[in-house]
Order: sequence, then structure tokens, then C-alpha cells
Amino acid sequence: MERVWAFSSSAFPLEPGEAEAVNPGLGGRALCGYLAGALAARGVAPGAPAAEDWGWRLELAFEGRRFWMGCGVVTGEPEGFVVFLKTRRGLRGLLAGAVWRASFERLAALVEQVLREHPDIRDLGEEPA
Repeated sequence: MERVWAFSSSAFPLEPGEAEAVNPGLGGRALCGYLAGALAARGVAPGAPAAEDWGWRLELAFEGRRFWMGCGVVTGEPEGFVVFLKTRRGLRGLLAGAVWRASFERLAALVEQVLREHPDIRDLGEEPA
């Protein structure tokens, strides 16, 4: 299961030292931090943002299940961002797919709500996964 959203915003500039943590020209740490705080206020338990070569990864616990989110910059678009949400489950989760799907859909709805409520996020749309 995966959801991907793309949007424009000037609210999440590169932070000091971020360029050394991810590939040049990429970012998303400020966006990842914003989402972690906003989702925590809605009952999601986020881990600490972790650097990846493509942007920032955030582990999430929701309804007793584990998920992860990626936050990054769209290459070549000065204010373009992408957020994706994926399941992170073991064998037990594979055997209980319908339960996971329901939790995933509720979490995806929360993520989209948080993105839509931000006053400086424009042109939010869901992309094909």
C-alpha cells in the first residue's frame, strides 16, 4: 500500500547542514518535522526524521501498526515537494491485510488533512503510486 502527494510551498526551505545529509539539491527536513508534529497532535506516534539520499524518512506508529513516510523535494522545481506513505509490516501484517488497509486509509486521510490545512501548501494533488 502506498499513497503519494505532490504540492508547491515556500514554507519548507533547506535547513542549515541539510545539504550534507542528503544528495545535493534535495531536502525536506522542515516538511518532515512539520508533519511529525502535526500528526503527533492527531494521535500518530512519529519517530525522529532520518536522512536518506532522496530526502527524509519518518517512521510512524498508528493504531498499533507501523508505517513510514518519505518527504522530499521535486528535482528542478524550486518549491515542489513530494510526500509518500507506505506500510511497514512483517509476516503477521501480511496475513491481516484488510486490517492493515483500514488503518492505512485512516492514516492517509490524516496526512492529507494535515497537508490541506497548511496555509502555504498549494496545488496539492495525489500522484499515482
